[in-house]
Amino acid sequence: MVAGPVKRRVFASEGKTLPGRIARQVFAGQGVMDERAGKRLRVRRRSDVKGVFERGRRSADRRLTLLAARSADGGTGPARGGVAVSGRHGKAVRRNRIKRLCREAFRRVRGELPPGWDFMMVPRAGADLTVENLQQSLRALAPRVADPTGEEG
Repeated sequence: MVAGPVKRRVFASEGKTLPGRIARQVFAGQGVMDERAGKRLRVRRRSDVKGVFERGRRSADRRLTLLAARSADGGTGPARGGVAVSGRHGKAVRRNRIKRLCREAFRRVRGELPPGWDFMMVPRAGADLTVENLQQSLRALAPRVADPTGEEG
């Protein structure tokens, strides 16, 4: 089996061609902030999702409902995000696109959110869902649900 071509990135300042993985390491070493949001920054386990829905605080606007609960790790880790999209949004292709938009909006706003909280986003069907609109909603709703005193309810 022959492997496909390796994607390479060219840096004009250096005139070098590097494979993508190495280029990210070089780029990160130059002081560029690494904003990748891997799976460790998502609410993924069923028990975590269930916990946010059961004991989390809730606030909504015309685009989405945001729920937040303290992380199971005692509130020491980074803010984590999850998305729940209902079948009302359409078939799987459309639901998956909405999930990608929500995750991207969360990734961009994550630095502004309080650490140690798990957030679940539930977008509304029929709403104008763009990354910019979702970011606005997250910025507006997060302070309402993530109480800085740490109290839940």
